[in-house]
Amino acid sequence: DIFKEFTSDLAMQIAANPSIVYISSAEVSDEEKAKAKLVEMAKEDLEGKPDNVKEKIVEGRLKKQFEEVALMGQKWLKDEEKTVEEILKERIAKLGENLVIRRFARLTLGEGLEKRDTDFAGGVEKELEKYRSDPAAAPAE
Repeated sequence: DIFKEFTSDLAMQIAANPSIVYISSAEVSDEEKAKAKLVEMAKEDLEGKPDNVKEKIVEGRLKKQFEEVALMGQKWLKDEEKTVEEILKERIAKLGENLVIRRFARLTLGEGLEKRDTDFAGGVEKELEKYRSDPAAAPAE
């Protein structure tokens, strides 16, 4: 039950954050890092600063930028004070089993149809709430 709840919450976390592209920031390719570094180094606010200071500033900006698109660095939806990585470690300790998130896929359903609801994750959560509050209202197969 703990594992099922965790995977369900994890799927909701990914669905609710379309900016997530990687599991961790370590997955970003060297080519992409180099491209982003060139863009950051060319920004106007760094003009006139010594090279070693530029490097430190850009390094910090890139780390933050890549953490924002990584799942493990995201705030957990159910507890904003913890990250996904911290919750994963807690579940590993609770279950006594090693859990590894290796990949995820985002599916686009109904592509080409007019989008009726802009808050997909909210809609999914609303539907799930029906079944959580009333176990007898389970969906018919």
